[in-house]
Amino acid sequence: GNCLACHVNTEMSDQLFHGEVGPALDGVAARWEEHELRGIVANSKLMFEGTIMPAFYKDSGFERSLEKFQGKTILNAQQVEDVVAYLLTLKEN
Repeated sequence: GNCLACHVNTEMSDQLFHGEVGPALDGVAARWEEHELRGIVANSKLMFEGTIMPAFYKDSGFERSLEKFQGKTILNAQQVEDVVAYLLTLKEN
């Protein structure tokens, strides 16, 4: 999902180019419950009006510039669960 394109994550400080568009991922599990994190990753637009975060598990209602991506999600269901599982480890700020 390339979370670091928009979010800072201190735990991954060895990775280059952390974004500053979205909130820091540090302590995200202390701020949100598991089902809320899943909702944010799957389709943040249902939780945050006006967000620019993409819906990672949505397959319609938007334009795909390449035909091979039409009708497909950015992440599959298992990948969404993997991201949520990781985010749940980020309890400290």
